[in-house]
Amino acid sequence: MDLMPINDIIVNNKYLRTNTNVDNLIESIENIGLISPLIINLENKLIAGGRRYSALKKMGREEVAVIKVDEGDLKEELISIDENLVRKNLTDLEFENCLNRGKEIYEKLNPSLKEEITIKDLARPSKKKAVEEDLNEELSAAVEQAEIRTFVKDTADKTGLSERAIKAAILRDRDSSNSVKNARLNGELGATQANELIKLPQEVQEEILPFIREKAANVVKDLVKEVQNVGAKEAIEKVLAKDPLITDFKAIKNTTKRLNRTLIKVITENRSVEGKEREDAMKELISLKSSIDELIEFYQ
Repeated sequence: MDLMPINDIIVNNKYLRTNTNVDNLIESIENIGLISPLIINLENKLIAGGRRYSALKKMGREEVAVIKVDEGDLKEELISIDENLVRKNLTDLEFENCLNRGKEIYEKLNPSLKEEITIKDLARPSKKKAVEEDLNEELSAAVEQAEIRTFVKDTADKTGLSERAIKAAILRDRDSSNSVKNARLNGELGATQANELIKLPQEVQEEILPFIREKAANVVKDLVKEVQNVGAKEAIEKVLAKDPLITDFKAIKNTTKRLNRTLIKVITENRSVEGKEREDAMKELISLKSSIDELIEFYQ
């Protein structure tokens, strides 16, 4: 461990968050000191410790404790990702991206530990199978040191998340289309809906996305099943047929047809009528015209 001027540290690492609130961290450093030094590479680039760096900078520290590493670009990137996963509260999309990228790097550095993750990994085991898996985990605990440490197993131990949750997160980042990711970023879709959508090719996800934004997970699940059975076009038509708004427009069409026939009849008879019925009818027609103009303007 060395001491170096904090201003000599280069901070341009996309994984490190240096603009978050660090007041609590500052209080901790003031009370018990800096437990973990900053990690930099031989070029003085910050690899891990973005929040600690921000706190020390805000405290006015001129010199800071650092550990220099020379691990190569991939290993240094993995170090940054590892700290992000364990220590920083990320958005769901950031977390998933870190997991997916971390797995790629981990397996490039350890080719023998490559693990194939497929959509089948999202399936929940039956209760009986879950009990069996728990027993198997207990039996294998004694030989854990000899166990093959895949990225998923290693990350599960570090984060406390289940292996299934980590695999699902990796799949969402790997297999979601860009529009699906943007919809999640905007709060129009959740992870559960994305878990269903990634069962489809990305181009099909793009095709059906406009019809399932902000829809419940069971609606998305049903649509995905329909797409798998009959194709996107027919599945979308079935979904639209169930849309309450489409039912309303059908009612508008049918009612308008009947009203038009009545209006044409009244006009062609060329007869004038006086009294309350006519006054009430004209008031309703004026109100109807206003609604029609507003609806047409909205959909033009």
